[in-house]
Amino acid sequence: MGKKVSSEPLRNASHAASRFLAAVLSAWFSLKVLNYKAIAKVERKSSKQAAKDQQQHVANRTGLTLQTAKILDSKIAEASPPVSGGKTVDLTLLVVTRALDSLVVNLYRRSYPSFANKAPASSTLTAISRYADTFIFALSSGTVMWAWFYLPDRLPRAYNKWIGEAAQVDHRLIDVLRKAHAGDFIYGEDTGQAHILQDMCSDYNWPLTWGDPVKTIPIPCEIVHMGTGPSCQWHAAVRFSRAFQFALATNLPLQLLVKARSPSFRAFRRACEEAVRSSAFLGAFVALFYYGVCLSRTRLGPRIFSREFITPMMWDSGLCVGAGCVLCGWSTLIEAEKRRMELALFVAPRALATLFPRGHDANVSFLLI
Repeated sequence: MGKKVSSEPLRNASHAASRFLAAVLSAWFSLKVLNYKAIAKVERKSSKQAAKDQQQHVANRTGLTLQTAKILDSKIAEASPPVSGGKTVDLTLLVVTRALDSLVVNLYRRSYPSFANKAPASSTLTAISRYADTFIFALSSGTVMWAWFYLPDRLPRAYNKWIGEAAQVDHRLIDVLRKAHAGDFIYGEDTGQAHILQDMCSDYNWPLTWGDPVKTIPIPCEIVHMGTGPSCQWHAAVRFSRAFQFALATNLPLQLLVKARSPSFRAFRRACEEAVRSSAFLGAFVALFYYGVCLSRTRLGPRIFSREFITPMMWDSGLCVGAGCVLCGWSTLIEAEKRRMELALFVAPRALATLFPRGHDANVSFLLI
């Protein structure tokens, strides 16, 4: 009993020290980010002074007047890109999202005291409180996936890279889907883009006619499957397996590392369970996206809507990707309810960030934030 009492202050002190260290590090990093613009202004002032000195030096050596040297430099400056702004858009949207979450929760609890007191509420309120995070995540992740396909510049470079690694998709297929969305790849017309898919056909030993939009309408789903065979269901299962292994290679070591603070068989088992569940979530996310694409463009979509109402070109120019975006986010139902809330609050700022350009003229930043 005496040992427990003596160890309690030490445990509290270690927790307080870790929280203090985390707060100091996060505050330091945030201030560095927020002060980046001020540092950049100082650097620009120094560069302007250096430019003036350079103008005087050029004028002295070439015999040009100082006014002529300034005109030449102004023309070069006009051709150069403007100073980029929007560096803190992700941090701003993260804070806004967290604030809105706190505001909505407090308003909900004040409007429905039974929810705050854990008393039985109506079935509608229970459903809203239970699946709101799932809906927000599905909407946000669908927005991010749409941006990854058609607006990749609206996502951070690291985010684009990670999604590409998890999706494991041939870049040529993505290129064709983007060209179809932009109107450069059209069924029934020779737009000079057939060589992209025909290169894939050569690599996978498929008939070259499969990649010709004039001869094959629509392109077979087997091209989307990228070597897993003609079955859309089997392709979804393979995608689940690959994404599951990809995620497990990261999730399991992290979970074991976290539980290593208090090692026990129970902690080890819980770490494995949480790692498997999170990996299954990512596997289902990828599988549902790919199956949504196949389901809409060849299996279910053409049976519900006639080819005259929704043409194959309409499916492949955006609707099939949209169907995958709608389905994939519901894989979060695999996760625990608390984890769903964390995922929703993590992805929502990224989805909001796609509404703004990653870089813009610093002089108009007040219009964007």
